Amino acid sequence: MHVEDIKAELRKRYGSLASISRQLGLNPNAISAAIHRPGNSIRTERRIAELIGKTPHQVFPDRFHADGTPIPRAVIRTPISRVPDRLRANGAMA
Repeated sequence: MHVEDIKAELRKRYGSLASISRQLGLNPNAISAAIHRPGNSIRTERRIAELIGKTPHQVFPDRFHADGTPIPRAVIRTPISRVPDRLRANGAMA
């Protein structure tokens, strides 16, 4: 779903995003942050989908697999190649 569609659906059913957050016992900005920042809070993203009456994958297809498991957001920082020796100072990284 588009971000604006999610926000509109929540507002139509429950009121402002801040009031929904407070009713759930969260920070007033929690719902908005979860909608706008992927991976900010998987639990809140699931709660948003539950409030709308859909699965997390239907609401956030780029954040959840079809089975409901979150898509990992971790960046793989393993180097894929070595720095050429000609770019090193005295054979050591500068």
